[in-house]
Amino acid sequence: MKQYQSSKNLIRSIIGMVAAGMVTGIASAQKPIVSIKAAPERIVFKNSAFNKPLVVKSKEEAAKYFGKEAVASLVKTVDFKKQFVIVFAWRGSGGDQLNYTVAETFPEQISFSRQFGRTRDLRPHVKVFALRSNVKWSVQGRK
Repeated sequence: MKQYQSSKNLIRSIIGMVAAGMVTGIASAQKPIVSIKAAPERIVFKNSAFNKPLVVKSKEEAAKYFGKEAVASLVKTVDFKKQFVIVFAWRGSGGDQLNYTVAETFPEQISFSRQFGRTRDLRPHVKVFALRSNVKWSVQGRK
């Protein structure tokens, strides 16, 4: 009888660990925002700004702004059924930074803002993010 209870407890422990691992995996896959390393083509500067980013919701849309290798990388990284891509592209001071904050609500709310650099050099900046499809987002700052 003791051996039966011992086996039963072992099975429960294993099932518990597997369930905890699955929940952890699901939670990490469901991050509200993920930075993407894919570099878009130069055309993004024509259609985007720090306060007016491009929103890409499919592989076909991505092909308009990214090269073949970058689209392949995006498809591996982004699940367009559950996420969309947002592309910020602007020219400004070399010290410019794009920051974001995530409000811990459900669904999360992400607020982007630009920190202006102090140098007078004109540099191109591109930031690409994947956002979960139910996330609300906004851009703060000068319009």
